[in-house]
Amino acid sequence: MALVGISAITSLILGLVLYYFAGSRLIEVEGSLLIQRSRTANAGAEEFLSGLRDPGDRTLPPAGTYAEELASSVSDFTGLGILYTTPGGEPLAARDPDGDAVPPEEAYERLGLDQRIIERALEDSNGQLVPREGRSRYVAVWPLTGANGDVQGAMVYNAPQEALNQTLGYLRYGIIGSMGASILLAGIASLLLAREITRPLSKTRDAAIRVASGDYAPVVIEREDELGEVARAFNYMVAEVEHYIGEIQEQKSRLEGVLEASPEAVIALDPQDRVTMANPAAGRMLGIQTSDYGRKIEDTSVPREIVHCVRESSLTGVAVREVELGDNSYWTYAAQMNREEAGQNGENGGNAGVILAVRDISEHRSLERAKTNFVSDVSHELRTPLTTIQSAVDLVERARDRMEPMEHRALELANQELKRIRSMVEELLVLAQVDSWQYSLEVSPTDLSSVIRNSVESMQLKAERFGIEVNFDEAGEHQCVCDSQKLYQVFLNLIDNAVKYSDPGARVDISVEEDESSLAVRISDTGFGIPEEDRGQLFDRFYRVNKDRSRSTGGSGLGLAISREIVSLHGGEIEIESAVGRGSTFTVRIPKTPLPRSANYAI
Repeated sequence: MALVGISAITSLILGLVLYYFAGSRLIEVEGSLLIQRSRTANAGAEEFLSGLRDPGDRTLPPAGTYAEELASSVSDFTGLGILYTTPGGEPLAARDPDGDAVPPEEAYERLGLDQRIIERALEDSNGQLVPREGRSRYVAVWPLTGANGDVQGAMVYNAPQEALNQTLGYLRYGIIGSMGASILLAGIASLLLAREITRPLSKTRDAAIRVASGDYAPVVIEREDELGEVARAFNYMVAEVEHYIGEIQEQKSRLEGVLEASPEAVIALDPQDRVTMANPAAGRMLGIQTSDYGRKIEDTSVPREIVHCVRESSLTGVAVREVELGDNSYWTYAAQMNREEAGQNGENGGNAGVILAVRDISEHRSLERAKTNFVSDVSHELRTPLTTIQSAVDLVERARDRMEPMEHRALELANQELKRIRSMVEELLVLAQVDSWQYSLEVSPTDLSSVIRNSVESMQLKAERFGIEVNFDEAGEHQCVCDSQKLYQVFLNLIDNAVKYSDPGARVDISVEEDESSLAVRISDTGFGIPEEDRGQLFDRFYRVNKDRSRSTGGSGLGLAISREIVSLHGGEIEIESAVGRGSTFTVRIPKTPLPRSANYAI
């Protein structure tokens, strides 16, 4: 249809242009012919006047006596319409192109003449072609002069227009017919072309509908032009869609399998906190059923404590809580989905929904409590026999002078092992207190340099016995709010490890760095170093890098675990850098002012 419309408009414009130029040209030719014919007619009129002159005085009779005869003779001779007027413009006689008499005044009026046109024509001996509106498109006005050059009036000539009008009519009808024929041909061509184009496009459309319904059969390519290329591109797209849909379905099946088998309850919520998905564990653990889909989570059977975790995640992005419900304990994790993308799009205030995961940790907590109670009970039960054994060893040591050298050596070994076991029991008691949330800090303003100095002095004798040089770079006071006794235990443990795991002649360097909010204590040694595979487990309980050396030096594998717990209570952290064969650097970083809850707070 668009092609037909374009063809119609183009044909109309071309027809109008052709009709305008052809008509203008015909009218111009008609005007030129009128000038030539009127010149001949005017010459005949002047010759007619010459025949009317008196032979004696060469005068003419009054114009009114010969005007009719003049007009009739010239009209019959030339076939032109004639109007004869006086020099003043008064019409005297008139004939139409057929030679019939016409009232002069009517002819004057019909030709649209006036006095100015007559006057201008009388001044020009070559006559004038005057364009007019109406039946005569042009009139030729000539002065009628005698032999002596005196003006006897004006002759107005006009040609018949029937032939010209008929020619213009034929031209108009021919153009209209050509336009109609071109539009008809364009319509037929458009219909045929549209069928050629729409047939393969209709097949492609039908194939797209089939693809939407899951049928990925390709389109049959029947041509090698642009439409064939479109079909090839569509088939490629269908193949890619089928491939990606298959991958998505496979991933979906895997995800559904994981969710089905997951012991954790998983619930997906939309931005309005309505339930959109829940796995079977959510039904067993939280009572979520399929009928709850579309309902807000607070309107379901989910406990209010878990709902509060969802509310918190809507504000902070992520929320983690441990919830106690009667005898059961639950670990709850809630996080917004696609938070960054939702924030960029500006939809739902940056919240694209929340994913909620809930794990039942009741058995785990029960085992932890049982383990803690066992360690605490065993440690307390061991204290009494160890104290009795220590008293017996001390009593035997009083008779030291009466013992043989071998007996002296056995007594020293027994005393050393007893001290190691008592130390291990004390460490176990500390960890039991940590696990049972009974381990607390007693913080006060403290000079951290003095705490480190005391630790160095306590280790000085042992370091000299091992042949290790310990250097503390004191640079004035470093004030902070901390539990000095517990940090003393941390530094003592780290320095002790640096001494034990270094060869004679090694160095241990201690320095303190301070910024606006924290203090960093670095304890570096030139000892054996720690392999990279052991660093991740270094702070685990009972873990020892070199077990043989730990046995010979009395290590239990609990010191670093206790040190990390103490530093964490202060709101700090312990970092390690090490290279095998070159030594290790432990960095203890603590804030100058711990979190408010750190004071007398049991973890």
